[in-house]
Amino acid sequence: MRIVLAAAAISVVAMEASAQSSCGSYDFAGPFLEAFTAGAPFEGAGQAAETITTLADGVCHQDILLTSMKDVYGDVVGYKAAATSAGAQKQLGLDGPVLGVFFEEMLLPDGSTIAVDDGARLIFELDLLVRVADPALADATTQDEALSGIDAVIPFIELGDLMAAKGAAITGPLVQAMNAGARFGVMGSPVAIDGLTAETFAASTGVLTKDGAVVAEAPATALLGHPLDAVLWIAAATKARGMELKAGDLLSLGSLGRFQLATPGEVVASYTFGGEDASVSATLE
Repeated sequence: MRIVLAAAAISVVAMEASAQSSCGSYDFAGPFLEAFTAGAPFEGAGQAAETITTLADGVCHQDILLTSMKDVYGDVVGYKAAATSAGAQKQLGLDGPVLGVFFEEMLLPDGSTIAVDDGARLIFELDLLVRVADPALADATTQDEALSGIDAVIPFIELGDLMAAKGAAITGPLVQAMNAGARFGVMGSPVAIDGLTAETFAASTGVLTKDGAVVAEAPATALLGHPLDAVLWIAAATKARGMELKAGDLLSLGSLGRFQLATPGEVVASYTFGGEDASVSATLE
């Protein structure tokens, strides 16, 4: 296993600024990837937080990291919006979300078993994927255009990795550099969006259980106020970074509720999309 919104505008400007930013001589990507592939805490998190102080710095170091990660984890298959809630942004000192990248070996099928120690500090959360149908989504500016650029909604349990040791300070720029915490994700069966409107999509709900007990529950409006606004944010952010969306790419729209620290047990995420029920499950061991 080891292998368009105001917030969007602020974050995208920061990403574009990376073109003028330099990572300098500080080697973040090498030591971080070594720890990441070992499933061990990144011991340099403290120094990294002191050195990587702007989102532009974070983007610069993330770009180097992504090049190396592709050699280990395969092709890029999707993108994620992290820190989508106001609470998470305040805690990390952010004005909007940050962008992460998923590689093919990170995304797993429904019913997968994941060892908790396959990550340094593995977490799980109620999440949601959509599938890109048309690369023109990159230029979408309205919710209706975003809806026409996707063809499926997919139940999703994200298993991210905090990577830093417990008690270490984690900042927004560092989260950006660490690829927004991407580690694993478990995907359910795609639900076609035929008949789904912007209004019915916003009315979707999700519930996350651990060993039968509810640990998170939220409407889709928890995703930047509307799930299609989260789609628009990712589309704008990837375009600003020169990352070309392609048909079949998967977009993780953010967390519906607080993340949970991973401990052994059965995790199930259940959703209602426009009156249609769907779910996905994973076993943590």
